[in-house]
Amino acid sequence: MIYPPQQISCECCVIGTGPAGLGAALELVNHGTTSVVVVDKNSRVGGLSRTDIMGGQRFDVGPHRFFSKSKEVNRIWRETLGEDFRPVSRMTRIFYRNKYFQYPIKPLDALTKLGSIESLEAALSYLFTRGRRGEEPAKTFEEWTTRNFGRKLYETFFKTYTEKVWGIPCDQIGAEWASQRIKGLNALEVIKNAFLGGRSNRIRTLVEQFDYPALGAGQMYEAMCERIARGGAEVRLNSRVVRVRRRDGRMTSIDVEREGRTTTITARAFFSSMPLAHFFRMMEPVTRDEAVDRLRYRDHITVNLMVGRPFVFPDQWIYVHSPEVQMARVANYKNFSEKMVADPGKTSLSVEYFVFHGQGLWNEPDESLLALAVRELDRMGIVKAGEVESGCVARETEAYPVYYLGYGESYERVKSLVDSMANLLPIGRAGMHKYNNQDHSLMSGLLAARNYLKLPGSPYALWDINIDAEYHEGGRRER
Repeated sequence: MIYPPQQISCECCVIGTGPAGLGAALELVNHGTTSVVVVDKNSRVGGLSRTDIMGGQRFDVGPHRFFSKSKEVNRIWRETLGEDFRPVSRMTRIFYRNKYFQYPIKPLDALTKLGSIESLEAALSYLFTRGRRGEEPAKTFEEWTTRNFGRKLYETFFKTYTEKVWGIPCDQIGAEWASQRIKGLNALEVIKNAFLGGRSNRIRTLVEQFDYPALGAGQMYEAMCERIARGGAEVRLNSRVVRVRRRDGRMTSIDVEREGRTTTITARAFFSSMPLAHFFRMMEPVTRDEAVDRLRYRDHITVNLMVGRPFVFPDQWIYVHSPEVQMARVANYKNFSEKMVADPGKTSLSVEYFVFHGQGLWNEPDESLLALAVRELDRMGIVKAGEVESGCVARETEAYPVYYLGYGESYERVKSLVDSMANLLPIGRAGMHKYNNQDHSLMSGLLAARNYLKLPGSPYALWDINIDAEYHEGGRRER
């Protein structure tokens, strides 16, 4: 059946119900702007931070932890969920050569499990690297990590996993990625503890914690969405943007399809968390620019499994560095919150694969992906094939913006195209083509709304919102 097109007019249109989109809508509503329409292609809110449900069991789209150095972000999270926002003692490890290494990396643990020969190789490799300081600044991920940790530690703890995630060799990934995402491993301390006395009592073991909603990451954004709706905003799910219109340096409207019906939404301002490449390809008049085509993304497959066993492993997630298997990470949601599993006698696991759309594993049917995940878990000694009772597959396109070597020039060009439209405010990981954590994405939405509202402190430099060098794994959150 063909429906006649609908027309909607509002003050602000928000594209996406992830942390960024809901952050923008929340700030708008909290300051009295109620003529707000929020659209999302999915049936559940949260974007990549949503929680899917299979047979009463809950699975995030990959493991998420709630951690921020921002007082404001922590306040919003706590106010949104209250007692359902709980602290979790973190345990994560690296699986490599059939051994589990603590992560964040603990020097004594790493050297003990590597063994004396490989530890000596790591030490000599690092000392050789120190003797070559003073070269030109590192340009690639491989150069940066090798210079900071030595080739042996780079090949052991960085190379395989990084190439699984990004799908390109480490010598084709920009050095800025390494400086942003790797916790500072003090390699000199590694050498001292291994070869100059081993005074392990000087190494402080930080009991790391993060916060987490009782019913999964998506619970946070479902509750936030309810607050937004109560404030007067309209949220439209299962609504995919198919066209973007502009005129005289401004966005004028978007077309959204839902169940065969097209709705045109006009607005004074648009907050977009759509992938930038898609955004410009949908634009009318067409914006043809090679820089847009050079933006690249990594796609994501999650294989969710229900295991008929009450305990599988103690970690929230495990990084899989072993090249013998294709998986990059496996998460145990029961260790995030027991409420993620309806039956205490069972365990919910998710196995993650990083792919390029239309290539390799992406083209495999769900049945093959389920079999692969079970086979690899069995090979790693985590789960026997007969213990898996059910499973499902979730696919996400444009999950990670790729920081390939030399992407910066094209990225700067695309940023200038975005900035040329006066009423377009880019937000979130995809909308800004930045590998933001969820707190940075939430903050991008908040600050974009403040820019639109011209609140005290604005205008904020939205493109500058991102992670700092030791933020991802280090630092203390502010309360």
